[in-house]
Amino acid sequence: MESKNLSRTFVIKECKLCGNKEGNELFSVKEMQLGLREFFTYMYCANCGCMQLLDRPLNLSKYYSNKDYYSFKQTLIFPKKKDVLRKIKASYLLHGKNRLLGGLLSIGYKIPEYYNWLKIPQVKFDDAILDVGSGNGNLLLDLFKMGFTNLTGIDPYIDKEQHYGNINIYKKNIFEIEERYDYIMLNHVFEHVEEPKKVLKKLYQLLNPKKYILIRTPVMGTYNWNKYRENWMELDAPRHFFIHSLKSMQLLIEESGFELNKIVFDDNEYTLIGSEQYTKDIPLNDPRSYVNKKSTLFTEDEIKVYGDVVKKNNENKQGGRASFYLYKP
Repeated sequence: MESKNLSRTFVIKECKLCGNKEGNELFSVKEMQLGLREFFTYMYCANCGCMQLLDRPLNLSKYYSNKDYYSFKQTLIFPKKKDVLRKIKASYLLHGKNRLLGGLLSIGYKIPEYYNWLKIPQVKFDDAILDVGSGNGNLLLDLFKMGFTNLTGIDPYIDKEQHYGNINIYKKNIFEIEERYDYIMLNHVFEHVEEPKKVLKKLYQLLNPKKYILIRTPVMGTYNWNKYRENWMELDAPRHFFIHSLKSMQLLIEESGFELNKIVFDDNEYTLIGSEQYTKDIPLNDPRSYVNKKSTLFTEDEIKVYGDVVKKNNENKQGGRASFYLYKP
């Protein structure tokens, strides 16, 4: 039976995560990051609230072009010597050590978001860290500058492996590694994997006991989805295979053996701005796009309003993105 919205239909098709067949809906979503405007079919599960891609492209590399895809654009400039003062500052902000000098160095310092990703699970400087879907390794370089010494990245879509002293980035997927790690990060990667149950079980094997995994991912069923629907930037067809809800994440976490330690909603105004563009049929890579520094598409006042909306949404657990901290007993 068709709904009033011509971009979706109700179907009897089994959810890949929970097996539900009742009340599921189909949505037609355009590729808008690269501006290809190809349509892809997603199914929304009426039970677990997960959105899932049904027509996966055979050639995914087309949608992860190293020339156009954002996470491959950074070029790493590896420092020639260690920054002792930066490590002192990081040890103070992360672990409360070196209070006098660390406190002085931190005065007026705008703490980057990734500090929280390390502070909440109390990651140590010598912990073995794995960044899954690392791209060219920009985050790992930031961690190295802070004083972390055992850093590995994997990404099957990079052109070639890269090695920078303490940073090793491999052209591999998660099922091609067997090493054990103390902390594993998936920064907006989990929505890209085709078999999330299998991936979580593999992550459980790779993580040392009493350690943490961080999964940062879009969240279905919150403000952004309810407002923008098929134009929500985080659907990101066809790169996102699954856009999880809180319920579907909880189901996967329990099945894999992890414990859900903490959820932090961390959406930003960029996702609202991108979604507004998509409603106007303006791709992310369009010259008019907000990512273009000369763009006049949004005023400063409009951007501030989006920021205020996002801040309120995060506080009310309605943000379109969240960080899930998973603990291995």
